[in-house]
Amino acid sequence: MTNLLPANRTNKLVAFTPIAFMLAALLPDYFAPVITFIGFVSVLRKKFTPANQPHFGTLGISIIIYIAWMVIGAFYSSSAVSSLASIGLWLLVFTNYYFYSKAAVNEEIVDSVMYLGGISAGVSGAIGIGQMVLYHIDKDLSRLFNPFWHFINVIVEKIVALLPEVITAKMPSTTFHSFDTRACSTFTNPLFFAAVEVMLLPFAAYLFLCAPTRKKRLLGLLCFMLAAGGIAVSYSRGPYIFAVLVCIILLLHGGKKALKLMGLGAGALGVVMIFASGTVKRIFTLISGTDVSVNTRVALWDGIFDMIHNKPIFGHGTGFDNVRQQLHNVYGVKQPHAHNILLEAWAENGIIGVILFVAILVVFFINMVNLFRKKGKAREYSVTLFASVAGFVLCGMTDCLFYGIKPLQYFMMILGLSQAVYLLYNNKTASDGGKQ
Repeated sequence: MTNLLPANRTNKLVAFTPIAFMLAALLPDYFAPVITFIGFVSVLRKKFTPANQPHFGTLGISIIIYIAWMVIGAFYSSSAVSSLASIGLWLLVFTNYYFYSKAAVNEEIVDSVMYLGGISAGVSGAIGIGQMVLYHIDKDLSRLFNPFWHFINVIVEKIVALLPEVITAKMPSTTFHSFDTRACSTFTNPLFFAAVEVMLLPFAAYLFLCAPTRKKRLLGLLCFMLAAGGIAVSYSRGPYIFAVLVCIILLLHGGKKALKLMGLGAGALGVVMIFASGTVKRIFTLISGTDVSVNTRVALWDGIFDMIHNKPIFGHGTGFDNVRQQLHNVYGVKQPHAHNILLEAWAENGIIGVILFVAILVVFFINMVNLFRKKGKAREYSVTLFASVAGFVLCGMTDCLFYGIKPLQYFMMILGLSQAVYLLYNNKTASDGGKQ
């Protein structure tokens, strides 16, 4: 990891920012938000110059408005515990947005975040691949390391068993599911693992395409391939397709970078075809008409659309339990959520909630388009960040990523990073007299 961190090591916050971004994927779900929250506290303690006083930006304000609407939704929710849990999670991950929007103050830090994000994707992918290799060697032993933090999950289950029933009754599950034949890496389930890998794939691509030295570019190539392998061994079919779409978005890099990505994509596809035939077979089950997951989604979404039809404007109230209880008791669907971030937002917080969430994405998109027009490094950053957020949204079409700490945490960190980069280049333009 030599030379991947900023040269100014005397500033602990500068060094901590990219490290926290990398560790968020590798630490257990219960500890990952803690390390970035430490960064948030450090930012709050930092003395700002009058010209750099804390502010959220239009993007941050749009997130705050969405959270405020969630708070309003809690007043007509039938589950106070679930409402508080959802709002608390969003408030916690918002600290990640603020941390990165304030800490990434120059290109050196941004590049370090990009590099370590790519390395994190590679390490997570390597762990996932190792889990599936171990599964084929010793199935009993593999259960101890899939998920990687299995022993902590066992401890958490014992603690949850001690909680009052009024709390546990509102939880979708009091035990962790077992995924023997699917890699979870350092995550609690393969879907969240695959989603974050899709989100970090653009960072590995950035390391491969934009690093200044040949060694770092080769490291980026390795991380990209390992991340793609991690997505493959998660056996999550949606992320297979979404990873391809993210790579297509990355072609916006243009020129030789696009040609390199096309060659890399072809090579990655060949590896999957040869060494992960089970992955290919799982994709083809989508068109067989007998796939259990597809049929379950159909029944689930039928119930969700009926719930939306009943309360389209304001929804049924903030909190997963409001949706889960109706799915279980009214529609007979044993699912904890809508398996789609837009449908979940609509069912909980109505069409107003959906509009407010989409507004966050629209503001982000406008910022990235403005960055893209500036060319040079600004364009490289904008393509990487846009592809990453697109990965979150795409994976959110088949799973409810609002339910996972790490996917939502990375979503907020990347939005915060985008705000920092946007301000960085706007300030540059202003200081250069409007020149680009």
